[in-house]
Order: sequence, then C-alpha cells, then structure tokens
Amino acid sequence: MSGHKALNAKERAEHERFMAAALSYGIRAKGRTWPNPPVGAILTKDFGDGPVIVGQGATLPPGGSHAEVLAIKDAGEHAKGATAYVTLEPCAHYGRTGPCARALVAAGVSRVVYGTADPNPAVAGRGKKILEEGGVEVLIGVLEKECREAVRGHISRILNERPFVQLKMAVSKDGYIGKRGAGQVAISSPLSRQLVHAMRAQMDAIVVGIGTVLEDDPELSVRLPGMAHRSPQPVVFDSQARIPLSSKLVQNAESNSLWVVIGDNAPDHRVSALEREGVTVIVNDCLRNGKVCLDKALDALYMHGLSQIMVEGGAELAHGLLQQDLVDELLIFQGTSTVGSDGLLPFGFEGLESLQDGYNKQMLRHVGEDLLWRYTPKERF
Repeated sequence: MSGHKALNAKERAEHERFMAAALSYGIRAKGRTWPNPPVGAILTKDFGDGPVIVGQGATLPPGGSHAEVLAIKDAGEHAKGATAYVTLEPCAHYGRTGPCARALVAAGVSRVVYGTADPNPAVAGRGKKILEEGGVEVLIGVLEKECREAVRGHISRILNERPFVQLKMAVSKDGYIGKRGAGQVAISSPLSRQLVHAMRAQMDAIVVGIGTVLEDDPELSVRLPGMAHRSPQPVVFDSQARIPLSSKLVQNAESNSLWVVIGDNAPDHRVSALEREGVTVIVNDCLRNGKVCLDKALDALYMHGLSQIMVEGGAELAHGLLQQDLVDELLIFQGTSTVGSDGLLPFGFEGLESLQDGYNKQMLRHVGEDLLWRYTPKERF
C-alpha cells in the first residue's frame, strides 16, 4: 500500500470497509461494460460522527458515465472535500467520456483511494499524476488483490491482448464428465446449476464449440427470475458453419446477437444462411486439424471488445485450451454421483490429475452437496 503516510490499524480497517463497498458496486457492472472495465466508486464524508457514504456509482455500458462521475453526481454538493474510493486507478484520457481523474479534481474531492493501478498505457500512473497535481491526496493498494480480481478481464486485455478465459466444467465424484453412449448425464446439483447461471450474468460472453451445440442445443442464457437481460454474449466456435438453422441459438439470433467463429473455408451457402438469420459471422483464417485456431479465435474476440469469457465447451475444446495454456481459471463443480468405468474424461484422454503440475488447486466452497474447485495456472500475471 502506498500513500503519503503510514496507516494505523483503525485507518486501514476504515479504508478497507469503504473499498469493499466500492467493490460491491463494481461487481454489479460486470458483464455489461466491455470493453471498459467494471469499476465501482463511492464518495464518503465526515460530518462529525465519522465518515458516511454520500455518493456511489458503477461503470455504465459503453458511452455511459464512468463510476467516478456517477458517484460525484450522486454526492452533489457533498463531493467537495470528500474522499473517493475507486476500485481502479481513475482514467486520464479522453475517449467516449472525459478523464475521471480530472472530474475528481474539478469536483473538489480531497482524497482518492484506489485499489489497483491501471496497466493501460493510456492511464498507468497518469491518473495518479493528475490527481496529485490537482492537490488531491492519493492512497493506492487498498484491497488490491480483490480489486485486481474484479477487473481481471481488463488486465488480461492489456497484458495478454486477449480476454480472460474461465473454463467451467462439471465432473462426477470419480472425475468424469459423462458416460459413454449415454447422452446428457446430470452430474451437478440444481443448486450448482443455479450458481452457474448467476456466474454467467457476470461474464461478457459464454463460449461453446459446435459439438456442444449439436449434442445439447443450448440457449447459453441466464435463466434466473428477472435476470434474462443479464445473459452474456453467446459465441460458438464452428469452423465449418455447421450450426443448424433450427438451433435455439440461431432461432434467437436477432435478440441474443449470436456470434459464430468460422474458418475461412466454411461453405459460402452456410455462411450466407446464418447471416440471413441475423448471426454475426467472424471469419478466422487459421485452422489446425480442421478446427478453428483457438489462440486466433480469442484474438478475434479481443478485437470485438470482449474482456472475460466463460467457456462451457466439452472435452475437446477444454483440452485444446489447456494444451495451449489459454485457460486463466478452471472451475470444476464436482457432484456426488459416480459414473464408473465407461466414464468420459474431462479433457479427452486426460483427467483432473493432468493439472497437478501446472495448476494450483483450491476448494472454493460447498454448493449444497457439490464441491466447487478452482484451478489457476502457476505461472500467470
């Protein structure tokens, strides 16, 4: 943590409490702000009995106000002399909106506490400089780990030039994703499936391969009461444009703005048919073994503005992403049932034990009787 003075335990606790509040607002914006980061901000002021929140904001969809500007407007006259808590370094450049660092100075905010520096070269350190030159006290690094986690998609866009990739799978107690020749097998509990829908609502996009579409005919939406509008951008990797026009995804293409990533040798008549149905076709000129090159496909999604995606594909897509070191986070929902000797391994010919050397494993939580495991690469930003 850096700033102008060392913090005592009481001051640190106070800053962390208000930064946690800013984080809660930023999390609400996740999945709705791409390509911008989902930032949360609050303004506090002490009227004699200790600081209280006088303004709050979360980044709006592109073209809308940033979190800091909304918090300033919410605070009104109380912004002058207030302390701002922002999850990410305030921006310093002109885009669709003006620089938030200058807005904070103009509002008369006396101190800005932000969680993590912005690696974007257009911002990095410049937001801090504008604030300090404007006479604003700056404190950096409060709940830094949590703030970086909240904007991990933005960080991946800047450092890796691709979206943050979260791979989600469900496995049985004995480590299988299904049973050979049995079609769909319910492995995770209804409670786990509800949690997955809540997680979808915080992602920019959900990605599957054509095999999953042909096998399951998924909707790739958020099916929780009152949350259909939070459904992420659906994306299908489909080198030969085989997705059926009768599939739920294509039938809803006008409303869900379906994207299909194809190879440049996909049959023209199939591509034209998809476009007539309102599908956005993204052409990838790189194929490996007849499949879309995954790294180039992620490059294309990056160019289209996505910051973080959830991949819900089957064993083949999962294996391909892991083999190319393109997975930033693997979430495994482990159910209580067993499949037995005819089980299908999660990564083609490999099981979870194949992750031991390259990934850190953490048990996140119990979801009813299921377990939710998190795997993260040992070598990553």
